[in-house]
Amino acid sequence: MIKLEGSESTGVFDLALSLPLHPLVVHAAVILIPMAALTAIAAAIRPGISSKYGPVIIGIAAIGQLSSFLAKATGQEFVERLGIDIERHISFGENAPLTSLPLLALVVLLYRVDKKRSSKGQRKMIATLTVLAAIFAAGYMALTGHSGAEAVWSWVKFN
Repeated sequence: MIKLEGSESTGVFDLALSLPLHPLVVHAAVILIPMAALTAIAAAIRPGISSKYGPVIIGIAAIGQLSSFLAKATGQEFVERLGIDIERHISFGENAPLTSLPLLALVVLLYRVDKKRSSKGQRKMIATLTVLAAIFAAGYMALTGHSGAEAVWSWVKFN
């Protein structure tokens, strides 16, 4: 069983009400980044979705991006507190916030292009890049989350 060393918080990204922040924050990133990716793909396929719901999609992507950076910051504190080796998850977690930045930028760009009713060629290029960024961001977040779940649950033996 994992025992948390000490109950004193070591920083703003460590504990909240004596609970480690990382398991609390990480779920927002694991949910919101794939949600932003799915809605971005829908917006890329249907311009009406982008022009109507663009601000909502941008909001989901922005909050997902922020939660991804918070997950990384709290994860660094959590690893120090646990004192265990979870190198695979750490390596995924180091890059996770950077993998969803292009998605956020492209969703904003797609919304602007659709609001201005830009040329079809320009829209098609941005929509294609948006879909690729969405697939990459969601896939990378899934790998990061799965490696974290493996680290947490590896000690449990199921029948």
